[in-house]
Amino acid sequence: MVQRNNFIAIGLCVMAALTLLGLPGERQEAVAGQLRSFAWSTGQWVFSRVIRVARGEQLSQHLLTQNVALALENMHLREAAAENRRLREALQFRQRNPAGEVIPAEVIGRDPDQMFDVLVINAGRDLGLQPDWPVVTPAGLVGHIKEVDQNSSVVRLILDTRVSAVVQGSRAHGIVSPMAGNRFLLEYVDASKDVRKGDLVVSSGMGGRYPKGITIGVVTDVAMEEQEPLFKQVVLESEVDFWGLEEVFVLKPGALD
Repeated sequence: MVQRNNFIAIGLCVMAALTLLGLPGERQEAVAGQLRSFAWSTGQWVFSRVIRVARGEQLSQHLLTQNVALALENMHLREAAAENRRLREALQFRQRNPAGEVIPAEVIGRDPDQMFDVLVINAGRDLGLQPDWPVVTPAGLVGHIKEVDQNSSVVRLILDTRVSAVVQGSRAHGIVSPMAGNRFLLEYVDASKDVRKGDLVVSSGMGGRYPKGITIGVVTDVAMEEQEPLFKQVVLESEVDFWGLEEVFVLKPGALD
């Protein structure tokens, strides 16, 4: 196709040359002048068009680069705002407790075999941590120290354990067991107790591992046990983001007493 177009262009040029040769001398000069003028104006138009297109592409590339830079800056600002919010909440929690009794730590890893059951923090024997010490966030109970190394510790989440708890309003006692996600089941609740949606469920302090009064979750559903009519089945939801934890606090025994 390209070769054919080339032949056509050459043929037109030959025809134009032959036509010019057949004209009188003055007419030849006039036509040649017109052709030169046309060629010059056409060349200028093509050249200016190329420049405009190139400038347009350059401007588009510049605007695209600016948009990407602004998007990255917005991402950075959103992350910084979220981090500041978390740190403010952590600072407020830290200030509500006596100095030296609450140990802040960062989450540095998770067990690949038990991804949702344990995590690793950057505090250990170097900060005096010991097994069974509770781990919390401003949103509520996270779990307890399972293993302690020199500079790190393994935390077992309440997603893999049972906790003695009490409903804050009615003082109804029960045992919290994990369900799917961040939902939990409060079992063995006396059917005569007035438990409602929105009630806060906290640790009861029984068993010795978790201090009394640490938030576990908020009641989202209440129903009577079909097989055990003496008990209510209470579902609660934790506000702790177990899958996105970045900072936690380890409580020394007696920190909330």
